[in-house]
Amino acid sequence: MDIEMQKVSREILINELGSSTEERVAWFHHMQKTQPIRYRPEYNLWEVYRYKDAQQVLSDWATFSIEKNFPEDLPFLLGKSDPPRHRQLRSLVSKAFAPRRIEGLTPHFIQIVDGLLEPAKVLGKMDVIAEFAYPLPVRVMAEMLGLPLSDQERFLQWSYQLLGQMIGVSDPDNSELVHYFSELLNERKSQPRDDFISALLEAEENGAHLTHEEILNLCMEMMMVGNVTTTWLLSWIIHRLCLHPEIYQDLRADPSLIPGAVEETLRYDFSSFDLWRSARHDTVLDGQEIKAGQYVLARISAANFDETYFPHSEQFDIRRSPNPHLTFGHGGHSCLGVLVARSEVRTALERIVAHFSEIRPDPEKPVQYTDHSRTAGFIQSLSVLFTPS
Repeated sequence: MDIEMQKVSREILINELGSSTEERVAWFHHMQKTQPIRYRPEYNLWEVYRYKDAQQVLSDWATFSIEKNFPEDLPFLLGKSDPPRHRQLRSLVSKAFAPRRIEGLTPHFIQIVDGLLEPAKVLGKMDVIAEFAYPLPVRVMAEMLGLPLSDQERFLQWSYQLLGQMIGVSDPDNSELVHYFSELLNERKSQPRDDFISALLEAEENGAHLTHEEILNLCMEMMMVGNVTTTWLLSWIIHRLCLHPEIYQDLRADPSLIPGAVEETLRYDFSSFDLWRSARHDTVLDGQEIKAGQYVLARISAANFDETYFPHSEQFDIRRSPNPHLTFGHGGHSCLGVLVARSEVRTALERIVAHFSEIRPDPEKPVQYTDHSRTAGFIQSLSVLFTPS
């Protein structure tokens, strides 16, 4: 799929939805009741709004392919392949992403978080985007991949460069980025370390190993997803806690509620995340005839508000259980970096509620968004006042 077609999803969503949560949810519910699967002839595109249909599109790779829905030069090989190759790649990569390995990083996460929060303890205020939500995932990803902190500014720039390419708003030259990781990978081959690149090099199953290109692409995927997703998640959850002090006090009183708050933020606030597929052959989905080659857009943003699976979906509920949101995908193509993002954000919130008795928005510096970001989920600046415990 070319870059122009990638823009379609964003344009349709922004044009049809209002800026408020209430307007978005009302639209989702309207479409689920009246046109759960809608054809857009001008784009040769089917939009899928209900949870069960979106889940089917994401899990039935034999019918709905992911491979043709990215530019050929987009460096996310693992995420854009179909089984059986995808299954083999995922099995190898999972060895480096073992839960025990992620859990072992928690002490490092705590050290990084506490260091970033120190100015807030001293000054009582902070722009949590510039001083916390941006640098935290950069430092964590740099440490996981074994990158020098001196490169973190380039690291951050590259992350958003890849994001722009993925969502179809830019077509950058990635040669410098590719060269950087290629050199790093060659270095780890001769001098292994205790980092994820070395773990990916060592991963083996039935004699199979990841190739140089596969590891290179995965490192870039981790860099983009690990940075951008974590920044969005942190910014939205801290913003919500500032606006709803009762939720913050619930988390302080019972930190075991923090994982639920993270999952509900992923369901509720990531309302522009939709996933593309292409029909491999003629098929029928909930009574609609889809032709081979037609695009299918699984509206994850709508599926996460399907009342059948999320009663009172318009309510933000940190105690919601179960919460089977599709924000990170479903089945074989669910995001492998989810363990890192969840662990990182959970640790950040645990340290914040431990250090501060109250957080609130700075009345002199209102929150700032970028462009259409209130719909898309980008907070540019968020000034917060902190009261130390």
